[in-house]
Amino acid sequence: MSSVQIPNGPPAPAARPSSLPPDLSAAVTASLPLALEDDTLVLHFQPEVDLASGAVVGMEALIRWQHPLCGLLWPGDFLPIADSLGLAPRIGEWVLRRCVDELRSWERLPPRPGGEQRQLWVNISAAQLLCPGFVEMVADLIAGAGLPGGALGVEVTEEAVGRAPELAARLLRELRVAGAATAIDDFGTWYSTLATLDDLSIDAVKLDRSFVRGVGSDLEDDNIVASVIRLAHARDKYVVAEGVESWAEGARLCELGCDRALGYLFSGPQRGDRARWMLTRGTGWRGPHGEPTG
Repeated sequence: MSSVQIPNGPPAPAARPSSLPPDLSAAVTASLPLALEDDTLVLHFQPEVDLASGAVVGMEALIRWQHPLCGLLWPGDFLPIADSLGLAPRIGEWVLRRCVDELRSWERLPPRPGGEQRQLWVNISAAQLLCPGFVEMVADLIAGAGLPGGALGVEVTEEAVGRAPELAARLLRELRVAGAATAIDDFGTWYSTLATLDDLSIDAVKLDRSFVRGVGSDLEDDNIVASVIRLAHARDKYVVAEGVESWAEGARLCELGCDRALGYLFSGPQRGDRARWMLTRGTGWRGPHGEPTG
């Protein structure tokens, strides 16, 4: 078991501050219970790119709210309100059901070269993961839609796992048995040792953007990223870098052997129709030794 340590470096990124004027917060609170019924909640999708080939291999689902008065709202603008109103579980289930619908629409897309499975990832909160019946709900959705194994991905933060390590580890195992892919998000911001990879039944490690920002210019961050990649690969897990914004970051991650990445270097979040187009066309990413794709 490895004893490589991750230093107590940058904290997890703070939640995006609300952009709402104070006089609109009451309107948001009053109208949020109706958002689940009036089709104003929407999903956008951010591409996940294979760094070696440039192909879009999956998407991460991101919730937005097209509010009639405030315009397009981000999660930080309304999810805290949803939590205070007890609506977070219903919104979480809505996201999962819409993701299953989206995955079914992907069945009409041309297959990826080699037949590899495209994946759609969903962020799950600690409260959602630990809620009784959550695994059963995900299993029913996967089975009911006839989704292939690993098409729907569930990602939870290290902090969420840290709240109840043994229970969370068991639930992650059960989710994989149910046919979901699993990943640890924001890796490197909570646990103190990479040895925890041995204890979790996961497919992927999603490296926190606080380390990604330093690759290529900070030797310590390079060493941390290289250690995560090496140890994850030794355990048959792949690594996804989040928040990649510059060509230099993408090129250095590729050199270090990182498998996948997402960020504004490739694309911001997209509507469903555009996301489906990107799944068939790639992004045009050119790695340090590769040809342009897409």
